[in-house]
Amino acid sequence: MSQETPNPAVGGVEQPADETLDPTITGRVILAAMGGGLIGTVLMLPVLVGIPGLLGLFITEPITRFAGFAIFFGFEPTLALGVVLFGIGGVVVLPLTFVVVGAFLPPESPKYLRGVSFATLYWLGFVPAFWPPGDAAVVATFLVFSLAAHWIYGLAFGYTLDRVAGIPQHDV
Repeated sequence: MSQETPNPAVGGVEQPADETLDPTITGRVILAAMGGGLIGTVLMLPVLVGIPGLLGLFITEPITRFAGFAIFFGFEPTLALGVVLFGIGGVVVLPLTFVVVGAFLPPESPKYLRGVSFATLYWLGFVPAFWPPGDAAVVATFLVFSLAAHWIYGLAFGYTLDRVAGIPQHDV
């Protein structure tokens, strides 16, 4: 294997002098990401569940349906199982995914806003999975509050990770 340095004129990427490239994903980065995921999950719940609940628009059926794949493992899908799976997703799965792909998301600066970009992409999958039955007002409320909740998650998550361990930068 050669020790060649990429030539920026031939398609390599120039690295700013003040930025170090550290593709190593350490235990500290993983724990910071999971901590940020926990903070983001807790902060998004009042907007995702609390406000719609106060308006009488929150329904639990999509959360139970979300746990439906548990039948494959011999478990009955329940609201409690759906909540646990939702929590595991926000605290473990999404943060670990972000640690790998976050370096490739916009914006360049400030880096913690990449968490918002990431959460917006996941919101696009959240919407059809949790689409509520109802008229246009219910759907519009769902779209607004769920997007706001995901942005809160991404902001809290990205900021926490960036402050505690930094957002890993990878070279391809």
